[in-house]
Amino acid sequence: MDRGDPEEDKGEDMICPRCDKDQAYKIFEAHEDGSWEVYRCPLCNFTWRSIEEEEVTNPKLYHPKFKLSEEKIQNMSPRPPIPPLRKFQEIKGKKRRIY
Repeated sequence: MDRGDPEEDKGEDMICPRCDKDQAYKIFEAHEDGSWEVYRCPLCNFTWRSIEEEEVTNPKLYHPKFKLSEEKIQNMSPRPPIPPLRKFQEIKGKKRRIY
């Protein structure tokens, strides 16, 4: 089962270990025997496998240092900025970087 759409799997919502919201859902499971599953939280984007140790999968045991509150999530920058492309100029048959 490969689930990219959380609406397809509303019956299996679970609590995210990192932000404690009950919006996490299964996005994938082992094709062969279903022995593991991958879950994702749409709020904090945390993903984890069902076969991880309980310190990763259980919200009560997840290390407080790595927990995220809604406030922390709202104040996070969306993505690191992408630097501008470097420009090169060919000088005497060799490419040189232009600053």
